[in-house]
Amino acid sequence: MITQAQIRKKAMIQWNSGAFLSSCVENTTIFPIIIRFRTPSGKEILDTYDRVRTWIQALRNNSKESTANGYEIVWQSIRHRNIGDQQLPRQLVFSTPADWLTFIQKEKEHRAFMDVVDQTRSARPELLPHLAQKPLKILGDAAHWPKILTVCEWFKNHPSPGLYIRQLNIAGVDTKFIETHKSLLNDLLPLVLEKTQVDGAVTGLAKHGFERKFGLAYDPPLVRLRLLDPDLVRGGFSDITVSLDQLAQIDVGAKTVFITENKINGLAFPQVRQAMVIFGLGYGAEMLPEIGWLGEKDIFYWGDIDTHGFAILSQIRGHFSHVRSFLMDRKTFMAHQALWGTEIPGKRFTGNLAHLTEPEHELFDDLKQHRLGPHLRLEQERIRFSVLLDELGRFQGVRATN
Repeated sequence: MITQAQIRKKAMIQWNSGAFLSSCVENTTIFPIIIRFRTPSGKEILDTYDRVRTWIQALRNNSKESTANGYEIVWQSIRHRNIGDQQLPRQLVFSTPADWLTFIQKEKEHRAFMDVVDQTRSARPELLPHLAQKPLKILGDAAHWPKILTVCEWFKNHPSPGLYIRQLNIAGVDTKFIETHKSLLNDLLPLVLEKTQVDGAVTGLAKHGFERKFGLAYDPPLVRLRLLDPDLVRGGFSDITVSLDQLAQIDVGAKTVFITENKINGLAFPQVRQAMVIFGLGYGAEMLPEIGWLGEKDIFYWGDIDTHGFAILSQIRGHFSHVRSFLMDRKTFMAHQALWGTEIPGKRFTGNLAHLTEPEHELFDDLKQHRLGPHLRLEQERIRFSVLLDELGRFQGVRATN
């Protein structure tokens, strides 16, 4: 027999799904809302007559008949040979929004949402479809909605401003508000702006996605590099930290590019003719494809011999198929057995990698499956410097000068 708690849970479905609030935007209705349940059988009535009678009375006490708001009881007649004709509840019906909202105690939230709808219909009606699509998310920002509409209006009048968020002068709105509401504004602004005023190729908020999508200025990612050949040095600077967009515009003239994760390895990397080293990127290596001229260079990647090192190698090779790994082979790994360490068990990369050579994949799989030992890794900075020098000498066209 259905309890009041179960009735409320069933009644909440249309609220929790957002269906009711969506209907308020679209001027449609979801009523009547019907709560169905199993009616006690004749045997149950006979065996637990007092319990059934108490249950029926509880339904009555909480119904519209007793409280002026809430559900109506739909009855059905049954005939039992021992206890005669009986009237049993068959289903419960909420006929109006007021009855239902009172029962689920959501009148206040409904009023707040309708305030948002009214404001939006008056100021920016093109946003109404989004309100219908994600009503509960919008309800969560109901208290801030006037500011949200103000920001939308500002961007409508100032598309692609080319300013940092900190520089935006929007009456009544501090720029921290925009920072904390990027996700919502990311959904709304494309509905307000012209298609030509939005970078449709940008998805998500990562890597300054909001700023790039709506034409704002942002702090670009930085890349640190060293020029390994004195002949490449211009202006006396060989160790350079430069923004990604500036580096993408300037080919420094190196024929060979080494990429290594460890900062000290990057700083200590020996001189190599016509070469440079980029270091300290980690998974930030995913931004390297934005440096178009890298595709014309010989590229060597030197990472840790562990699951993440091979994952980064595969990531880079997914963009530059000619990338060669450097000191990430089984021979190097086995030669440094005394210097092996371990990865943190819960933070290892355990997915599949599509851009490894067969020997690389075999070593990666051995590490992933613990065939050589549990959670093994060889950090690149543990490899002897003499091994680095010897390895550089083995690559055709790459020659260390010290």
